[in-house]
Amino acid sequence: VRAVAFVGESEVVGGCLNHEIHRWKTENGQQRRKTMQAGGRVNSVVVSHDRQWIASGDSGNKAILWNAATHEKELEFTEHSSCVYGIDISSDGTKLATVDERNVQIFSIPSGDRLLPPLPHPNVLSVKFSPDGSRFATVSVTQGLRVYNTDSGKKVFDSGPQIGYFSNCLIACAAWSADGQQLFVANKGKIIYFDSNYSSSEWSIHENRFQPSIASNGRFIACTARSSVSLWDCVSHKQIGNITTHTADVEFVALSPSGQYLACRNGANITIHDLRDVLSPEYFNRTVSVHPLMKLASLTIILLFLCPL
Repeated sequence: VRAVAFVGESEVVGGCLNHEIHRWKTENGQQRRKTMQAGGRVNSVVVSHDRQWIASGDSGNKAILWNAATHEKELEFTEHSSCVYGIDISSDGTKLATVDERNVQIFSIPSGDRLLPPLPHPNVLSVKFSPDGSRFATVSVTQGLRVYNTDSGKKVFDSGPQIGYFSNCLIACAAWSADGQQLFVANKGKIIYFDSNYSSSEWSIHENRFQPSIASNGRFIACTARSSVSLWDCVSHKQIGNITTHTADVEFVALSPSGQYLACRNGANITIHDLRDVLSPEYFNRTVSVHPLMKLASLTIILLFLCPL
């Protein structure tokens, strides 16, 4: 498994090196519905907030929009000149952002119309819409962080390369606060924080030889740290929890919309954790409904044969 995303609170999708996209119930690991077949190695997957769409980016130079109810292919975007590494859907489900190492592109959902010309950003591998969809952030391996206006495509911020070299932006390394006024970028051993004026500061997280992956529900940040995951308050920047139950390095993390469930890709497995056992209730989004019977300490979905590395 290379990429993981939640479908609401009760399911996860995983994109694999064998071109397949699978979907499982987080309650028991049971596979749901038919397998989706991408155009190459799946680098990224994302699910729209209304759970109507699943989007994937792959090594076949394609971004694909899937109907989340039927798993049928709705749109195929072939305008990319290289692998599609990063992908995101705006919170209202009307826009798709893709990056292909050279450019970021914005398309309309469900028409597939191009909304902006390709926006160059050398070595760009990651993209993330702000919560209200008015901006999107891109992260380049060598050229740092940029923020664009979604409607005009105008660049509103460019950090340049001084924030450091990102060894691997194929994993999620940027996250927004719930109000969209703060932006967090993870690099080796630190999280860099940008305020509403794009003034930056940073705080140390932990020693890490590898590029950390982060995920956020806008209230806290989950950050990989070798075989564990550390949890950080978005406001105080203080550590509020830690999960150390993995036997292999955690390479990627994803949070459910409420923030109550954490998915960790570690080796050939996806492990789902219930964070209600770790964090206090104020860190969870109460506007998202969670099935009252769904309660688990952790669940590991074994993928070695079903979805090879």
